This record gives sequence, structure tokens and C-alpha cells, in this order.
Amino acid sequence: MDTMRLSGVSNRTESLLQHNALSSFIARRCDDGRWRRTRMFPASRSRTWQLSPKKTLFPSVKSISSEPKEKLADVAIDSEQEGFSSLSPFGPDAASLASSIKYHSEFTPLFSPEKFELPKAFFATAQSVRDALIINWNATYEYYNRVNPKQAYYLSMEFLQGRALSNAVGNLGLTGAYADALKSLGFDLESVAGQEPDPALGNGGLGRLASCFLDSMATLNYPAWGYGLRYKYGLFKQRITKDGQEEAAEDWLELSNPWEIVRNDVSYPIKFYGKVVFGSDGKKQWIGGEDIVAVAYDVPIPGYKTKTTINLRLWSTKAPSADFDLSSYNSGKHTEAAEALFNAEKICYVLYPGDESNEGKALRLKQQYTLCSASLQDIVARFETRSGGSVNWEEFPEKVAVQMNDTHPTLCIPELMRILMDLKGLSWEDAWKITQRTVAYTNHTVLPEALEKWSLDLMGKLLPRHVEIIEMIDEELVSTIVSEYGTADPDLLKGKLNAMRILENVELPSAFADVIVKPKNTKDSKEDAQTVLKKEQEEEETTGEEAVVIPEPKVKPPKMVRMANLAVVGGHAVNGVAEIHSEIVKKDVFNEFVKLWPDKFQNKTNGVTPRRWISFCNPYLSDIITNWIGTEDWVLNTEKLAELRKFADDEDLQSEWRAAKKKNKLKVVSLIKERTGYTVNPDAMFDIQIKRIHEYKRQLLNILGIVYRYKKMKEMSASEREKAFIPRVCIFGGKAFATYVQAKRIVKFITDVGSTINHDPEIGDLLKVIFVPDYNVSVAELLIPASELSQHISTAGMEASGTSNMKFSMNGCILIGTLDGANVEIREEVGEENFFLFGAKADEIVNLRKERAEGKFVPDPTFEEVKQFVRSGVFGSNYDELIGSLEGNEGFGRADYFLVGKDFPSYVECQEKVDEAYRDQKRWTRMSILNTAGSFKFSSDRTIHEYAKDIWNIKQVELP
Repeated sequence: MDTMRLSGVSNRTESLLQHNALSSFIARRCDDGRWRRTRMFPASRSRTWQLSPKKTLFPSVKSISSEPKEKLADVAIDSEQEGFSSLSPFGPDAASLASSIKYHSEFTPLFSPEKFELPKAFFATAQSVRDALIINWNATYEYYNRVNPKQAYYLSMEFLQGRALSNAVGNLGLTGAYADALKSLGFDLESVAGQEPDPALGNGGLGRLASCFLDSMATLNYPAWGYGLRYKYGLFKQRITKDGQEEAAEDWLELSNPWEIVRNDVSYPIKFYGKVVFGSDGKKQWIGGEDIVAVAYDVPIPGYKTKTTINLRLWSTKAPSADFDLSSYNSGKHTEAAEALFNAEKICYVLYPGDESNEGKALRLKQQYTLCSASLQDIVARFETRSGGSVNWEEFPEKVAVQMNDTHPTLCIPELMRILMDLKGLSWEDAWKITQRTVAYTNHTVLPEALEKWSLDLMGKLLPRHVEIIEMIDEELVSTIVSEYGTADPDLLKGKLNAMRILENVELPSAFADVIVKPKNTKDSKEDAQTVLKKEQEEEETTGEEAVVIPEPKVKPPKMVRMANLAVVGGHAVNGVAEIHSEIVKKDVFNEFVKLWPDKFQNKTNGVTPRRWISFCNPYLSDIITNWIGTEDWVLNTEKLAELRKFADDEDLQSEWRAAKKKNKLKVVSLIKERTGYTVNPDAMFDIQIKRIHEYKRQLLNILGIVYRYKKMKEMSASEREKAFIPRVCIFGGKAFATYVQAKRIVKFITDVGSTINHDPEIGDLLKVIFVPDYNVSVAELLIPASELSQHISTAGMEASGTSNMKFSMNGCILIGTLDGANVEIREEVGEENFFLFGAKADEIVNLRKERAEGKFVPDPTFEEVKQFVRSGVFGSNYDELIGSLEGNEGFGRADYFLVGKDFPSYVECQEKVDEAYRDQKRWTRMSILNTAGSFKFSSDRTIHEYAKDIWNIKQVELP
């Protein structure tokens, strides 16, 4: 590739002179107080961008809440004299964009001036695109500030954004222009975009869903934005060695992030530890302890073909410079001198730090509180600013909707109560009504370990005021339960309290201490005493000695705070994320709450953005869809995808469809070679399972199925193998949490199986097993368009929804899966005949586990056969602990809790049907087309419309 040197006076001058209007004008305040734009360079050398009249070009980077409402109209641009007509869409030509890129390479530098190579080209291009985003970004929030609509705020510990460059230029409609601009500079857009690291702000589906939602909020013109944490190292970078997965610190911020803008004037105090006292005004005050500061970093989120550009505000933590102990430092105590700074900064070092230790638990709780406190302080400040001189707190829920993405942000509830009561002077009753009307909770799991519980003692030390508030909320809940069910049936009441209370293993509040005292039956008591005495006498007669009864020490269970229960009690809406999941939530997880407040519970089936997940990541397929449907409108109105159904049998469409899939598969062949060193056949079926490694997602079932396939191949002659099996490339990707030992064993097993099979000359290209290391959004954007079969095989009833299943289906991939999560709805939409179904159903799982515990389970011979084959040593290592988890009838880490053995024969039989279908390429292609045609329901646009209408009660606000 040709490279350009931008050194020397002449080159710098040319770069400046050709730079577009964003950088060739400066703002100048005139005598009338209005801002006007003045050219920096001759008009003949600059390109005009379109701006609407009287819009701020670059308003102050202060938060909206920091600007008095009366001054909002002060900053304006007299655009008439420059001929600007509208804010968007942007339509600069390639020459203007090339000038902008060259300008940023010179004057917003992050690299030395001697070279202009790919990394520098990426940053200069990103900064050029950010210029375009800033105009709409600022205008969006100036307009929201002016019209003061109700706004939604989406709080999430994860935002798995993926690379932003391609998405941003696509949403701005500038893909072609930037491609041409970069070509003129000696680069291609795809290579430049490939230089961007994936922001390490998420782990899996939870974070990717949040990012899809932001895209849809902006695209649909909803006044909303996101709040998260700016992790320095993110989750971790995954390396695959002979020992399996190894973790290394993420480096996504090492070269800085060109998309973010630090708001040094938007910061809030965060407190930990300390104590609660009464102030002179009689109100509670939280004093002392450890004080840090949360600082805002803003990232623009552009909508597709709209002016609206919303915000993702990420919090970073630091300590004031005054906390650096210079005296200690100068005396040689360097570590002690900087301890306060380190304690503050480490909060945002890593997503989900290990919580095996008490220190790890405390750090996680600090992370969650930082997100909640900083975000709510910011939201409250914005509400006050928009209220002008008269703040009416009863209107707060009419202007603010807070959505908690899972239980991680549940501390929003006591924190909002604290702010309203302790800082704003509201009564308990008023603050509680406001909080409940403002906050809503999305449940993402039925797994008990994911329904967070925190030690009451830990929380009491770290957040003493919040524990007081939680205890009051718990007492309010107890009062409600007692009022609803009465005290006539003590057993019934005790059951309700045990299931619903926020505080677990904590005595009832003193006001209710006697409500479940069961009246004693004198006769029964006498009989019990006589029974005990008789038993002691019998023992004494048998041994000839006086019986000595040594009471067993009673171990008190730990006192815990149940965050999911707090989220249900403190909010006005609770939603699941797929129809079957929402039913399980109502039937099992929160059944007692449903009986008390049935109107709180809803379903909001997840969705994914069709912009990133078809249009931008799969341009080959996108062009085909547009040509056959006759419009690009499907990118915004996915219902139009259904029109593909009438062409499903058309041989021309099928031929184009297969050709697009082949092009995408060739990209993955290159990826696999680059990442693993293996060479795979692009004509083989690409069978893919990419998701977080977890026992319930059953990557173990998948790899055991592959092992069984391999064993059967080895028992056949070459000709028999070719007749019995189609060629397959089985691809895995995903990270096992660093302390999840069993998940890491599964990763090692997959890689060991792959190493054996991939080097077996008898098998050749008939079967390959690939583990793609360090799976992330960018890898998914390559794998999903190339996929032909995708595995969504979780134990029924355990996957809340899944969103990768939606992405695969959109891209014409056929799913093999259980009736779990969104699989149920996908199968309904694409047609039962276009989905490979196997396995036990959700309503059968409890009884199947009970049968296992009773020793009634009889494993299928094929399952015993594959386990014995693994234990034979053919794959090298000792897998006794891994295989042992599938054996026995009870015990932690045993008894096959996730029913791999139960579903194994059904899974193997279903895979035989997959082979049969794939041999008929016309049938397979038809199934593929119908999957894309039936995926229209699973757009995040549909999901966000439902949230906006049913939970947030916000309206679309389109910029003029």
C-alpha cells in the first residue's frame, strides 16, 4: 500500500487550506452577543457543510445540567450569510473528506509526523467522522434542552459497542465518500476500519443488547441515552495456549479512543464507608469515609438516516490531587502516598473483577454504586436545569425514565431515595412514590447465581446510608405483605415473607416480630417431649451408659440483600426478554410478586439492530435483498424482509444467495488462518457456536457431538465416511470467566479435540474443529455472515433470550437448538421446517432433575460410548473432572445438572437430519432465505418502540 508523508511546510499548508468547513471556520462573538462563523481560509479552498439556522456549532462541553436554562438561546450561528440550509444529511465529496483526514493527521496528532500509515490513518479518519457527529450531537441535546421532553436513561454495566468507524459512516450515509477519500490517500476503508480496537466494555449478550438499543433509540428519534463505566482494561484479552485459556489485560485504550470526549466539568462526588449522623436540621447526613470523583466521558451514538445523535456517557473514577500525599512521597513512602489515587482509579480498571475474595466483592459493589450514583446525580442535575427556576419534584417521573439493565444497577433505587430525601429535602413517602414511578427493571436470567445477592455486612460497611434505606424499604414490603395476606395462617405468611423479602436471613422488623409466631399445641409438645425421653432411655439401656446429648453447633446463614427483589419492589415495571422467559419469570422466579402486583410484569422480546447486523456487516447479502425487494427501506422497516418469501424458490435468487455466502466464508477462511494457523475448506458447511462459555449454554454438548462424529468416522473406510458425513468446519468462540474453572476446562477440551482432529490425515477436510481466540463483536461481524448452521443449544428454560440467534437467522443461517429463549419465537417466525429442533422442553426439566436425584436416569448407550472414548486418552489430557460433572446423581458439580446426557441422543439424531438437508443445496438455500425473511420481528427497533410505549412513556422527538 502506498503511504503518504505529511511533513514539510508545503504539505501542512495544503492540508490546512483544503480542510473542510468544520475546521475552516472559527466562531466569533459579535457585538449583539450572537456567535457568527468567520472563515479561517479563503472561500475558494474550503467545502461547505450543511447546518441549520441558529444551531450551536460547538457549544460548551459542560453537561446540559451545568448551563442555566435561560441562556440556552444565547449561543447561535448566523448561518444565513454562509448559505447553510439544514443540519443533515451530510454530503461532502471525497476531496473534502480527504482534506479533513489530512488536517487531523497534522493538527489532532497522536503519532509522529514522519509517517502516515494505517494506525494514523484510522485515528485521523475517526476524528474527521467525529467532526460530523459533533454537529448533530450538540444540536440534538440543545433541542432536547429546549423542548424538555421526557427522556429515558439506560443504565448498564456493559456496552459491547464493537468498532465504531464503519457503523458511524454507514449511519451518516458517508461510506462511499470516505472509501473514495481514503483511496485517494492510498488506503482502503476496510483496512483502516480494521485498525480500530473493539471497546472492551462488555462480556456478551447483555452488553451487545444495550448497544443495539442505543442504535435504535437514536435511529427512531427517541430522547434517550446510555450510562456505563469506562473500563480501562475491560474484561480481558483471551489467549489460547496448550493449557487452554489464558487471560491478559485488554489494551483497547492504549492508543486512546478517538470517539470519546472527556467532560472535565461534568464530575460528581462518590462516597464509600463513613457513618450516618443527624445534621443540625434533623436530617440524616452521610459523613466521613472515602471520597472519590466520577468524571464523564461522552461517546456520540448516531442514528441511521436521521439528525438525531444521542449520547453514551461513561464514568471514569479518580481522586482529587489533594489526596496525593506529597510529604509521604518525598520521604520515600511512594506506595502509601498514592494509595488514595489507586483506590479510586482501580474501580474502573476491569469489568467484573474476580469476586472470590472479600476485596473483589467490595470492588464489584463499588463499581455498581459508582455507576448508579454518578448517573443519578447527573440525571437529577439535568432535571433541575430544565426545570428552570421552579423545580417540582412530583414532575420528575414525568420527565425521567430510568431503565436498569439486569440487577447490576439496582442500587439506583436506594440512591435516588437518598438524593431526594437527604439532599433535596423530600419526605419518605414522596421520595418513594417518585422512585417507584421512575425506575424499571429488565430481568435477563433465571439462574440463581445471576440474581445477585450481596452481603448485608459488606454493604453496611461500604454504603451505610443505603442499608438504612433498604431496611426501610424491606419494612414497607413486610407491611404490605402482612396487610395483603393477614396473620391467620402463619405458614402461608412465613412462605410469602421468605420468598419476597429483600433482606434474607434477617429477623423481621420489630414492629412485625410477632406476626408469624405459631401457637403452641400443648398436647403435641408433651408428646414430643415424651418421644425424646423414651429415645434417650432406650439408648441408655442399650449402651449401659447415661446418654449424653451433644447439640450440634448452629451455623447462622449469612445475612444477604436480594437485589432482584429490591429491583421488583422499587420499580414500576419488570420485563423479561423473550416470551418463554417472561412466562418463567412470572411462573417461577417472581411468582409471589406477580400474585401481589400482576400489572408490573411484561415481556419485551429482545432484538438486534439490522444496520450493524445485516446492512453493514454483510454488504453482499444486503445488496441482494435490496435488489430483490426493490427498496432499501428494509433497513429501517424490517417487515419488508418478509417479501423475500415469494422468491424463495427462484433459482436466480438462490444462486446469488449461495455466491454471497461463499464470499463471506472466504473471509472467515482468512480469519481462521490468521488467528489459528489452520486451513479450512470454504466448501464445507460452516457450523458455528459463538457465545460466552457457560455450562448452561452447553458448548460441552456440541463438542461431545463432534467427538462422537469423529469416532464414527474413524470406524469407517474413506468411502463410507464420505457417504455418511458432509464436510464440516465446526467453529467455537467465546470467553470463559477467569475464575469459572469448569468453563475453562471446556475451552481446553475443545482446543485439544481440535488439535487431534485437525491433524488426522484420515479425516482431512471432512471435519475441522476451530476455536477462534479472543472472540468479540468484530469477529462476530465476520463469522455470522459466513455461518450456515448455528448452535443455540442451551438447557431449555435457562437462556433468557439470546440475541446471537437473531443475528444468525437474519443472515440466512439455519439454527439447531432447543425450545429455549428467543429460539421459540424464531422457530415460529421462520417456520418449523426451517429450524432443527431437539431436546427436552422447559416444563420437563424439573422432573428430569428429580428423576436423576432419585437414581432413575438411565444414560443412552451412545452417551456412555462417547464418554469412554474421551477417557481413552485419544485427545491427550485427563478429563476426569470434566466428564465427572456428567455423572452421579447428586452433588455440586456433578449429576449433569444441565442435562447434556439426557439430550445427547436427540442431539446426535438431529445432526443427522442436518447432514441430510445440507446435501440438497436447493432445499438448504430455500431454508436460508426463509430464515432471513422470517427474522423481521427481531429488530431492536421493534423492541425499543415497545419499551418507549409500555414502560418509559416517551415520545419520538425529531429535530427540525
